[in-house]
Amino acid sequence: MKYLILIFVSIVNLYAVVSIAPINIGEKPGVSGALKGSFETQRGNARTDNYSASAKVQYDNNSSYVMWTEVAFNYGKSSGIVNTNNSFTHLRYIHTTYVEELNWESFLQSQTNEFTNVKDRYLAGVGLRYFINKSQYGKVYVGLGTFYEFLSYTTQIDPVEHNNRLNAYISYSKELGENTKLTYLVYIQPSYADFSDYVLKNAFELKIRIYEKLYLNFTISYNEDTKPAIGIKRTDAHQKTSFLYEF
Repeated sequence: MKYLILIFVSIVNLYAVVSIAPINIGEKPGVSGALKGSFETQRGNARTDNYSASAKVQYDNNSSYVMWTEVAFNYGKSSGIVNTNNSFTHLRYIHTTYVEELNWESFLQSQTNEFTNVKDRYLAGVGLRYFINKSQYGKVYVGLGTFYEFLSYTTQIDPVEHNNRLNAYISYSKELGENTKLTYLVYIQPSYADFSDYVLKNAFELKIRIYEKLYLNFTISYNEDTKPAIGIKRTDAHQKTSFLYEF
């Protein structure tokens, strides 16, 4: 089975992805992290280059808080023309409250994406997360918060945006045996000024252990931005496959 998975991966375009699985305080005490990456080159009838990488480092004090940072980028060219160029950085802090299942969290985030005309997107937010553990059926996380968004575009026709948005999400996680984990995440981020202006994201992740600390990740996502840059489509769908090494 392991060899079949490796053969399958060798013929699939590999891209770095940001993990969507939620983190619990005390789950991995101390310092831990994960690395992902890929490189693809084709010459001959097709001339393509794709590069991607991501890294995550976290610290868990095993009692009251956990914090982590994650960075990722994707870059690709086809016949000498750039067709992928985006980056992502995220920093999050989660702390316990007087209710065991309830945590408060804060985060900072930055993004760029040349092909949605996003030059810079900066977020700063806070919120609460409620955890429901039904081991037989999986784990559910419900989050509600708010954040400030600064958004600038690569074009001159799109105005710079300053938005205050609601941030609501639900995440489901389930262990499928010792070596497989399934996660689904959906969140919506409407603007307080106009609820018809929202960002909706869905992501499904399947993580399979193939050898010790080496995993294979399959991720499918569907995103909608009701007010994107001028000339940009409202929806995006992605399927990504990557190797993951945890430490």
